[in-house]
Amino acid sequence: MPPLTDRPTALYRCKDTTGRLLYVGVTTDPDVRFKRHEGTAPWWPLVAERLVDWHPTRPAAEEAEATAIKDESPLYNRAGSDSPQALAEDFPVEREVSKNQLRLRLADVLHASAVEGRITYITSNGRRVAAIAPLAVAEARTT
Repeated sequence: MPPLTDRPTALYRCKDTTGRLLYVGVTTDPDVRFKRHEGTAPWWPLVAERLVDWHPTRPAAEEAEATAIKDESPLYNRAGSDSPQALAEDFPVEREVSKNQLRLRLADVLHASAVEGRITYITSNGRRVAAIAPLAVAEARTT
């Protein structure tokens, strides 16, 4: 098998139902990568369309990815982007996540709260047991 850098590599784009670009990435196996996103990415439920373009090598795909992130400003890419584009009014203000999901995705849940202004309810056996809220929301509710 050729080294990873010499293998054909996919540049993929994930979009929501309105065509808004959510995420850009590279992988040699899109199906496996999408499964990983499904289990860990808080933005995955928003994905309605997945576009895949193949490049002859990983370096070629990574160059195309860097250009896409810079020029197309996907909402959820952190690497290579100057600032988060996600705005609270563009997203639901609350969601639920199980304790098990939270263990795997704490950084993403905290990011969603801080950057997107989203309240995340933590569930156990389908019941809400706690919440992670943006500081402004929490402070407004305590005054």
